[in-house]
Amino acid sequence: MKRFLILLVAVCVAFASQAAEILYGPYVQALTEDSAYIVWVTDKATCGWVEVKGEGEKKPATYIESNLGLRYNRRIHRVPVKNLKPGTLYEYEVFAQEIDKSGKAAKPVSKSQNVHGAKFTFRTNDRNKESISFMMITDIHYDHVGAHHSHTPGYFTSLVTPERLEGKDFIAFNGDMVTTMASEKSHFDKLFTSLHNTLDKTATPFYFVRGNHDARGNFAHSFLDLYPTWTNQPYFAFRHGPVFFIVIDGGEDKPDSDIEYYGTAAFDLYRKAEGEWLKGVMESEEFKSAPYRVIFSHIPLNDRSWHGGRHAWKHLCQPCENKGIQLMISGHTHSYSYRDKGVDNQTFPTLVFGPKQYLDVTADKEKMTILVKKNTGETMKTFTYLPNKK
Repeated sequence: MKRFLILLVAVCVAFASQAAEILYGPYVQALTEDSAYIVWVTDKATCGWVEVKGEGEKKPATYIESNLGLRYNRRIHRVPVKNLKPGTLYEYEVFAQEIDKSGKAAKPVSKSQNVHGAKFTFRTNDRNKESISFMMITDIHYDHVGAHHSHTPGYFTSLVTPERLEGKDFIAFNGDMVTTMASEKSHFDKLFTSLHNTLDKTATPFYFVRGNHDARGNFAHSFLDLYPTWTNQPYFAFRHGPVFFIVIDGGEDKPDSDIEYYGTAAFDLYRKAEGEWLKGVMESEEFKSAPYRVIFSHIPLNDRSWHGGRHAWKHLCQPCENKGIQLMISGHTHSYSYRDKGVDNQTFPTLVFGPKQYLDVTADKEKMTILVKKNTGETMKTFTYLPNKK
């Protein structure tokens, strides 16, 4: 019996002293010309940091996450990386170190290669890049199979392939990548397994536009932990090449009082605050100097929409009127449509596409071309936009 107890204690000690593990990631978020966030998740609370080295640099720079002079000790790590150079390739490695209750630090664990054995890299944006291209998808709903959102298992990986991502500067997810953010485990096990097995092969960064379904579920409050931005809100803006992108968060489509939200929604106030932020964006030199100005919004915004779309149109579209916006790109309806300026009081043209299509976009100093393609790769519509006159 004594020997059994000794063995049991030894097993428990060994189990308790297991090193921390990096479960998900790392991946890049909020990529700009001079900054980015590096995000990853560990199985237990740890202190995290990133070592980043630009092309031609001999030694990496170290970046930590801290607040009030104290380093964070947590599971979801989102390390800000700043003072980078535009259009520059960077390699990075993430580290996580467990701290016990007495303050003693364990040996750090690290990760420098993805599942395919390649080093983690990213390239910063560059407004002087003459030509850019990107891919956009929408309304994947986790490969969810149901009456309203019906997609076959593995649909994401059949739609987003390394061949379609080849040469792309980024991919944009235009909302409702999930049906609900029910839990951390379901979010990563379903979405990220498909996402990273594909994106890691091409080192393609992604931007996440929050849809109304992405705002639902017990894990929805962690959205910015996983997808941080420099505004600390799901709405943000960035410039790459000749295009200035504005990412709008239309919130939920139903009134805040709807039974769907059990009294927890406050999207009307949220959209009003977003509108004030948007007015500042319209006055920025970065926005005014861009040849092309494009808005991403999951929900189509016009005065014929349901409450959320109408309210967002009033507070988010009207500040953009006559500001040289060439196009708004939306999803949400699960079908294709195109509404020109003035139709349903549209402030500017709106292109809506569904989960069985994707967009292939290129932009240079001469024109911006948008191909609406079926999931088979066949082009169904082509749109061309000319740059704003300076």
